[in-house]
Amino acid sequence: MSSFVFFLYKYLLVPFTFILGQALRPILNNKLKELTVDKNHGFYKLKKANSEKEINSVRPIWIHAASGEIEYARPLIRELKKQYPDIPILVSYSSPSAKKILNNIQEIDVWAAQPWEFSFSIKAFIKKWNPRMLLFARTDVWPVLASEAKKNDLPCILFSATFADNSSRLGGLTRYLTTYALNQLSQIHCVSQEDVLNLQKLNLKVPVIASGDTRFDQVFHRLENPRVLKSELMPGPEDFVFIAGSTWPEDEAVLIPGLAKLKNVHIQIILAPHETTPKHLESLEQQLKDAGLRFVRYSQAQIWPAGSVLIIDQVGILAELYTWADIAFIGGSFKKQVHSVMEALAAGLPVMVGPHHQNNREALYYQKKNYSSGMIVQVIHNPEDLVVLLERIKKKQDNIAHIKEEIRAEIGKNRNSTQRVLSGINLGARI
Repeated sequence: MSSFVFFLYKYLLVPFTFILGQALRPILNNKLKELTVDKNHGFYKLKKANSEKEINSVRPIWIHAASGEIEYARPLIRELKKQYPDIPILVSYSSPSAKKILNNIQEIDVWAAQPWEFSFSIKAFIKKWNPRMLLFARTDVWPVLASEAKKNDLPCILFSATFADNSSRLGGLTRYLTTYALNQLSQIHCVSQEDVLNLQKLNLKVPVIASGDTRFDQVFHRLENPRVLKSELMPGPEDFVFIAGSTWPEDEAVLIPGLAKLKNVHIQIILAPHETTPKHLESLEQQLKDAGLRFVRYSQAQIWPAGSVLIIDQVGILAELYTWADIAFIGGSFKKQVHSVMEALAAGLPVMVGPHHQNNREALYYQKKNYSSGMIVQVIHNPEDLVVLLERIKKKQDNIAHIKEEIRAEIGKNRNSTQRVLSGINLGARI
């Protein structure tokens, strides 16, 4: 059945999707249009080598990361370059939003658009770059890509993989396509033993190992190598700081009415919206003003007055800002799906999320874990829930340092997943 579903995918669904995409290209959104052009022209960018022939002759390690999955690949890339500095790193992407990230990762030698999901496109890509192995980050295993890589004797490994009980990849016809694709791999490194058990239901023929989540290593690396924040705005040790990170308007519609009810409680508030466009920032300021809350913008402020909301209008510093706080709310969870809770947890913060958090493994898992005064992750549904939880934690302010240390110790158990993955791959023997 798996082979039949793969046949339908390869010879019907893929060509149909390709033809439809090309026909609709003039009216596609900018992101899809850019991706189509990149794939059509085999876009790539050399960062260190002089030519693709130079990369080809040394045989790169190929890592595929769709977009945000690059955060799972970063620590692996760093460690590979440390252990094998002369072997090039080639990273392919399947979303143009990854391009800016990839361009800023110094250890990458070349990055390129993922080839179209056709055998001839993938064969041409493999011939051009001559990779020695292919590592898939997280979930993005493309069936034809995996199949052609196996035909070319290219070892393929999936790492930081997670498969929840309700995953669409494990149900319906998709189950058979997933089974076919994963059976093309050499190894699968899952996040947890639970993921291993879920994959066992597919009766795979490849080794499946629980090695942990490499993104935690990236989060800890970031905390240990922080970007510089404005020291003049740093809260004092006596302050109790609440941070709302990566918020969307749907989140802010719940947060702001709740925070307005806490005006007489000594809480310093950091609001870091996901979108920092002038239009959104102006709208956010108007909402705060209507709620009777004072505010200052991070980029303009020389001081952070007590009782004022610090609006973060600069991107790229949220992970560092979590270290200023005592409790966090993670945005997206009143919109559609929550953003990553890892950074806040690694900083030792109790975390709040809204109702839409089923997409996030850590948000679900750490609801089951307790610290000194409650669960590590707690769910709120309305402004009243926010008020109750903040007031409860504020009363335990004297114990916050101990609570944060407990959480950091718990999250610290996720360290060194990168080393476990590399040990499992036994890269030295393959090279």
